[in-house]
Amino acid sequence: MTRVLTLILAAMTSGILAGLVGSVTLNAVLRSQGVEGDAASGFLVFGIILSLYGLAAALVLGLPAHAVLSRMGRTRRGAYVLVGLVAGLLVGLLFSELRPDGWMVLLTGLCAGAAGGFGFWMVARPDRRPRA
Repeated sequence: MTRVLTLILAAMTSGILAGLVGSVTLNAVLRSQGVEGDAASGFLVFGIILSLYGLAAALVLGLPAHAVLSRMGRTRRGAYVLVGLVAGLLVGLLFSELRPDGWMVLLTGLCAGAAGGFGFWMVARPDRRPRA
């Protein structure tokens, strides 16, 4: 039972961390483009929305990827960050078609995915778990 709870916590942490990093990235890109507004409210809104997408991606893409990586013996941090990058790329590509400035969404997805993969690895720590 503890393994299941650890994976649930890892997915939740991954989604929240991806949302926070994605929000910071998107706010930075928008500021560099000259978009003005209240940074705190933008951060909160983007953080909440992106955390929901990050949580969905962690559940749909992250948990199966964790199972595959664990069976392959790839339990190091780099593998999880790379899988997070790929998941962020997929989600970014999915949503970049909806906007004319899709490169911002793609960049946000990549940063959020890498952070989410790292967050998942930090909680699950598959490198410390004995292989069955």
